[in-house]
Amino acid sequence: MDNKGFIFTFDAVLALIPVFIVLMAVSSVNMGSLIQPSQQVRLSNHAQDSLNLMAQYQNPGGTVLEEISTVLKANQNNLAGIDAAKKIADTFLDKNLPGMKYKLIELNQLKGTTITTNGNMDDVGNVAVGNRNYGNYSFQLYVWDEEA
Repeated sequence: MDNKGFIFTFDAVLALIPVFIVLMAVSSVNMGSLIQPSQQVRLSNHAQDSLNLMAQYQNPGGTVLEEISTVLKANQNNLAGIDAAKKIADTFLDKNLPGMKYKLIELNQLKGTTITTNGNMDDVGNVAVGNRNYGNYSFQLYVWDEEA
């Protein structure tokens, strides 16, 4: 048996030990910290994209945000107007955000009054928000996943 071949093989095996240690350390890293930012980006995209779509999607009475603004203005921002706006918003948001929770508020004319919501976001850890203006109305849409 050739000792040079044995020593070379033994040296190669010893060199692989630190490589395996590094691989095991990397594979045991908590991936939760890497997933969280991607979930936040996804939710943020849903919130802003939904408001942008509401500003562009044409219904017979105009865009969704136009209809909401018109009905609020026609009712002088009273409860009847908010209820009518809720029906318009719910129809659109339920269809376009399936399985997600949302809350739509108006900041400028209604001073932060909730137009519609389908969940409680008090104890939710990951919430994204989108903003969009239409006329004198400033809308904010909060979006979060069902699991709290």
